[in-house]
Amino acid sequence: MAFNPTNARTCGRVTAVDGERPSKKARHSNPTSLIRAQAPAPVVDRRREAATIAYIKAHAERKDKLLVFSEQPHVRLRADAMRSLTVPLSQDGPERKISAVVLDASIELIIRLRGHHGAGHITRNGRRVLLLGVEEQDWLQYLGSLPRTDKHLTEQDAADMAATAGRYLENDMVFFLVNHKEHFFTAALDFSKGEYQVLDSGNYARYNGARFYEEAMSKIRRGVGRCMKESGRAHVAGWKLRLETALPKQTDESSCGLFALKWMQLWDGEELAWSFSMGDVHAFRTKLAEELVFSEMNKMQDVKEEIESKMAQMHFK
Repeated sequence: MAFNPTNARTCGRVTAVDGERPSKKARHSNPTSLIRAQAPAPVVDRRREAATIAYIKAHAERKDKLLVFSEQPHVRLRADAMRSLTVPLSQDGPERKISAVVLDASIELIIRLRGHHGAGHITRNGRRVLLLGVEEQDWLQYLGSLPRTDKHLTEQDAADMAATAGRYLENDMVFFLVNHKEHFFTAALDFSKGEYQVLDSGNYARYNGARFYEEAMSKIRRGVGRCMKESGRAHVAGWKLRLETALPKQTDESSCGLFALKWMQLWDGEELAWSFSMGDVHAFRTKLAEELVFSEMNKMQDVKEEIESKMAQMHFK
């Protein structure tokens, strides 16, 4: 079984957010210590990337222009939502920040590129991993905001909570995309260690203290706790937050969502599968636009054909 509370332990290389700092000396002292290998060389189609960016820009103001559509999974991306993927670094700021709807669609893309189609999870180093977007945060925060007594729950809520717990417990780790005060980070619920691992490109604890993450995760943890209680795992509600500190850092003002996707792609509970830089994240932004549009899950064939036609008209050095 994925869930085994007897194996829970504390990782000695992280900073305790809502508990005492582990007494065990940290095993890692620099950012590369949490990286397993160098990234494989990406397969890049510069012509299609450029044509996709140009196409999105041409329709950027249109809220009626659907670029990515899928029934299963449920994905709807319009041109105005994807505009942030085309804004250059020279215009770093709010217009360059990725929206929740684009990030949720990107998580579905990661699952399909790296995991099992339709299963909602991927396997990483022999461990089953579940990736969840902002919609899951909304659901858990709803549960976490309800009075503690069960009399306020509807029958449907109770059934959905049991189903949520069952889905989590089929996996070894559950990744949550968290949006707090317009900042995205990732929280990984690790059942083998009995903790939430906080993965953040900005390490807000340095500026705002641990309270930033405690506040961001408060209702989410209560929501998870209520779901687990339905499955007889009430002790999960008491699991603590651990902030991973030796991770690549964000140096711009607008890429926190892309870093959150990177954690979901590469983190296995111990380390990153491979290293990446801020430059890689900038390249990832452009690549993501092309991958979303040309993914198998996108049924907007006319959009793909129009972009391919545009490619034929473009001149590249």
